[in-house]
Amino acid sequence: MSDLNFLKLIYELGGYLHNVSNGDIAKKAHLSNASVTERTRNLSKNTDLLSYTRYYGSKLTANGITILNPYIQQQRLIEVWLVNDLGFSLEAAHKESDILTNQINQHFIDRLNDRLNYPKFCPHGNIIPNNSPMITTDQLTLTDELIPDQEYVVKSFAEDSYVFSILETIDIKLQDTVRLLSSAEDNIIIFNLRTGTKQLLPKTLAESIRIQKKSPVVID
Repeated sequence: MSDLNFLKLIYELGGYLHNVSNGDIAKKAHLSNASVTERTRNLSKNTDLLSYTRYYGSKLTANGITILNPYIQQQRLIEVWLVNDLGFSLEAAHKESDILTNQINQHFIDRLNDRLNYPKFCPHGNIIPNNSPMITTDQLTLTDELIPDQEYVVKSFAEDSYVFSILETIDIKLQDTVRLLSSAEDNIIIFNLRTGTKQLLPKTLAESIRIQKKSPVVID
């Protein structure tokens, strides 16, 4: 894996907002914890793109975010195109865009961005850098401590082929309104107001679903 793809992976794990643990990086990259530790230390020491703190993990620097934003924009624009125009699934679009990113020039991306009317979000709900303001605060997930009976809106999914493969079999979508009913060691149960059903979600999926507290409707 190239340094660029390694840093993109940290970006996708939220490393532009907070420290990402070596364990989370290793799991997503299919590498050993030891090799990830060595690599993050080296990148932190030899570049100004990443900071590494023992026991706390790695976080992209301001310069690292600036360098990576165009590549993340490319990948997410391609995903919009593949899903909306060519009918790809989220999983297939994510895999294909990962291959195509860095293989096409900026002129193509500029034309594609114009063709798509400068979308602000990719198909899994994450912002497209340079088209939308950067998120500056961590988002809630379905595994956080949520308020009982409070309704939450599904805002985005973490970028991961495994997550997208699970979503192919579970009927939960962006903008769904949900309530957390119960939480166990490996699973959570939610009530989805769109489907009118209870849904059992593995925690590996639930921790990758970002949500926002739903504001009450004000009637004049």
